Amino acid sequence: MRVLSIMLIWVSFLSAQFDNSGTSAANFLKIGVGGRAAAMGGAIVGNIDGPNSMFWNPAGIANASGVEFSINQNDWILDLKHSYFAVVFPGGKIGHIGFSVNYLDMGRMSRTTEFEPEGTGTTFTATDIAIGFTYAKKMSDRFNAGFQLKVVQESISFTSASAIAVDAGSQYITRFSGLKIGMAITNFGTKMRLNGTDQKVDVDAYEDLDGNPNVIANLRTEDWPLPMAFRVGLSIKPVGPESMFKSNKMQVTINTDYYDSRDLNPCYLAGLEFEIANLVYLRTGFRHEYSQFSDSIDDTNIDKKGESSYSELYDTNWSWGIGFSSESFPLIPYRFMIDYSVSDLGILGLSTQLGITFKL
Repeated sequence: MRVLSIMLIWVSFLSAQFDNSGTSAANFLKIGVGGRAAAMGGAIVGNIDGPNSMFWNPAGIANASGVEFSINQNDWILDLKHSYFAVVFPGGKIGHIGFSVNYLDMGRMSRTTEFEPEGTGTTFTATDIAIGFTYAKKMSDRFNAGFQLKVVQESISFTSASAIAVDAGSQYITRFSGLKIGMAITNFGTKMRLNGTDQKVDVDAYEDLDGNPNVIANLRTEDWPLPMAFRVGLSIKPVGPESMFKSNKMQVTINTDYYDSRDLNPCYLAGLEFEIANLVYLRTGFRHEYSQFSDSIDDTNIDKKGESSYSELYDTNWSWGIGFSSESFPLIPYRFMIDYSVSDLGILGLSTQLGITFKL
């Protein structure tokens, strides 16, 4: 454990010096889904189950006992609407299969040009979508494994880019107080390149000659990779029916995650959930990430020996949420869970998310 901690600190230190921000396409794939996961700061990879597992850790759908489907609506920044739909079908010993749709709608915007900065009188739309197919299986009573194949597309006006991606994950359930260990690699796939009629332009190939006609040319675009990421996390239940501190009316879950994306510096996530009588769930969590790194010599980072030192700044953004379950009401024929969360996005403001999961 000590060696693992040293490795994580070293990776974080290196990543702080070599930031790849703004070098990935399809960044909507990094918007978290599910009111429960969002309320716990995104620390969920070890404890996630049900349809929303397909976003965080595809191995989690192996825990489904029947047909389950979820719908999530996220009011994200700048009035952008982010939606997520997922359904799981159990297959017994064969395994579980799932289907998901991740959709971001940026609305309708006015078209502008360098000659008409106030607008041309026309509009265009921009949307992102990822469709996933998932398979997961219980390899034993304590180990799950799963993977997801995704088709990703970004569209703006008459231009679009597409890619194929794969997610893979696992979960291990120990015998100690509900301790779970989860790992997942997401968005490993091909690169994206924009193509479309918006890139067609008229070009005068011989400007020095009079009378020659213009030719139609295509603006060349570059390939951009997907935001591949690695997650590893722990989940433990210190209070509950089968925990260290026995309680039949309340259960406490503590999650911690390490998240490393190719285009962002590593960050640390933690979440806490109080379950009361299998009816009400109170949640909170935070995301602790690097925000600035400087090695310049000034009065603030010169140590007592007169040598320059590194200065690191970190941001901690909190989340909160609540959930309600119908399992304590025997008169309701279907089991469902309603989850609501509020996430602090720093200078981008607050994001709210509402989700409902049905278990048939």
